Amino acid sequence: MKKLTIILFLSLVSFTLLAQLSHSSWQGTVRGDNPRNAILNFRKDTLLLFAVSDSSLIESMTYSIKDMVLTLQKIEGQSDCDNSTIGKYKLSINGGTLIVKMISDPCADRSTALDSTKWRKWKEHPEVHVDEAILRQYTGEYEFDAGHHIFITLEKGYLQAEGPNNNLPKSSLYPESKTKFFLKIAGIEIDFAKNDKGEVTKMISHEEQDHELKKIR
Repeated sequence: MKKLTIILFLSLVSFTLLAQLSHSSWQGTVRGDNPRNAILNFRKDTLLLFAVSDSSLIESMTYSIKDMVLTLQKIEGQSDCDNSTIGKYKLSINGGTLIVKMISDPCADRSTALDSTKWRKWKEHPEVHVDEAILRQYTGEYEFDAGHHIFITLEKGYLQAEGPNNNLPKSSLYPESKTKFFLKIAGIEIDFAKNDKGEVTKMISHEEQDHELKKIR
């Protein structure tokens, strides 16, 4: 009876997980030789992996979920996996975060990219128009610490963020409001904050945890 209860519980959990994942997208970072921010897009029976920076397809795979185990098989893509190699990964959702841990996968290219990764629910980032006079207030130099600075410039109507010591090439910030922007290449949201005098004092980068960068120039 106890064994049957456990089986029924696992079946219910797997059904609930599948319902949460079906037709949903999740943002995280794939690892390996070419780490990058990516989106996992769960369709009916196909899982697509896209790069956030340019929406290019990294990999397409068939998938199934049973007893909290995700089974993957490549259709096409950039990895060295062949189309007959099957990977199995343990799934869990904790506080809105999807956690992927490898059980077995003979394809090292895929397992290195996906093992022990965390994914947040993806949301769309609609762009709005913001006057250049407002954008100009945000230009300057922002400091995370002595060795990590971000430079914000304004070019052709868009704010540009550049971090020489942060592996951040000059990249556009897309406005979602007058104070909130989306850095597509990194897949993160950025807020600019002002003091009581209306002066821009810092930018806040929303990643797995928030990072505040003080405006110093």
